[in-house]
Amino acid sequence: MIRALVCGLALLLVAATGAAAQEGTSAHMEGCLVWSGKGAVGTRNECSRPITLMFMTFDDRQITTADLPPGGRFVSDTEWGQSGGFLFTACPAGYRPNVPLSVENKEAIGLSLYNCVGGKPNS
Repeated sequence: MIRALVCGLALLLVAATGAAAQEGTSAHMEGCLVWSGKGAVGTRNECSRPITLMFMTFDDRQITTADLPPGGRFVSDTEWGQSGGFLFTACPAGYRPNVPLSVENKEAIGLSLYNCVGGKPNS
């Protein structure tokens, strides 16, 4: 009986530790963004939740961070077809990607292989 109680408490402790480790993470919100198709590269937040967008062109590699409320827009200085491409991440407001936005992480970010973790982005 005591052994079963100890095992039960140990399982609860493991479950609580796992839940605490996951706390502060969230899925990315790329599906909320609708991108413009011509002119300046830009996007609009179509979800009902605020988003933090991080945007970087391959040309200058400077990161721009923008907080987009629901319906909010972001417009870059880059024209479609006039740059060497760009990367972006989209996380809930108050979160940042767990993979740094950089050319070195182009493949992971391009394939949406990142999650969002608690904390403001470093840009």
